[in-house]
Order: sequence, then C-alpha cells, then structure tokens
Amino acid sequence: MKSDQFPPKEPNPPNETTAEGIARRRKVFDETQTGLRFFLSKKLTQDSDIDDCLQVVFVKLMEKGDKVAAPALKSWLFRVASNESARLWRSRASAEKMYQKHGESEITVPDPTNTVMRAETTAQVAEALRQLPESWQQIVSLRMHDNLTFQQIADQLEIPLGTVLTRMRRSLERLRKDLNQ
Repeated sequence: MKSDQFPPKEPNPPNETTAEGIARRRKVFDETQTGLRFFLSKKLTQDSDIDDCLQVVFVKLMEKGDKVAAPALKSWLFRVASNESARLWRSRASAEKMYQKHGESEITVPDPTNTVMRAETTAQVAEALRQLPESWQQIVSLRMHDNLTFQQIADQLEIPLGTVLTRMRRSLERLRKDLNQ
C-alpha cells in the first residue's frame, strides 16, 4: 500500500491545558457572558440563580472545554447553560412539591421555651410530692405510676377505702396549694 492513499495526518491540535488554551477559553466565556446572562434571564427569575448557573458554566468550560472544537465552543456554552438552568429549575420544583405534599404542619420544631418550662414544672411537682407525708406519697404513687384503682390501693395497703380516698384528696389539695405559691 502506498502512503498517498491515506489522507494526510492533521497537525496536532494545540494542547488546551496550557496557559494559551485556558486563556482562549476564558476569552470566549468573557465574550459570551452577556449573551448567556440574557439567555438565562428568560429561563430563571432570580439573579442569584443566573449567577449560580454562569458559575457552573464557567467551571464546566474550564474542566471540559478543551474537548470542544473552537468553532463550536460558544454554542456548547449555551447548551451547558440551558442544561444547568433546567437542572436548577427541576430541583427547585421537586423541593416545592415535597413541601406542598408534606405541608409545613407536619414539620414541627420543638419550642425551647416550652421544653424548659415543662422541665421546671416537672421538677416543682417532684419537689412538692417529696414534701407530702410518706403515707400520702405512697397512695399518689400507686394511683399515678402504677395506675391502680382506689380499691386496689386499699387492698394492697390493707387500709379502708375511705382512708385512701381522704389521703388522695388531701394530697391533691396540698399539691395544688404548694404549686400555686
């Protein structure tokens, strides 16, 4: 075979990772940036979103722009901008759908004030219970913690039902008085 049958080899393309290639890509971006901004303003409403898209376009240009032929570089930038704006729009739309689906009513954040107040109240009740006579504490504990009926408490402590009821009533009166102070 003769070597003249094959098309002649093209000269090696310039290495785009050199300072010259980076400078060329930067120059193309600078020339195209105004057009890209206008293009993105028709797709995105917020300036911050447009700036974010332009930043992504620039980063992709620096990372992958060396693989794009020079004549096609500007149109490639617009395609990247279009894809990035669509990605941003989709991610925002899916987030909005999630908020609408789940609603903000299901997302509850505990109020730190209520948590502190509940802890203080619990501590006050515990202290007031410790101030009761031991026989009264025992009845309150069996009723509240063990969920026993008054008859079961009377049977367990082997005291009359009336005594259990009286001690419980007096315990509650004392607690109410102590906690209101």
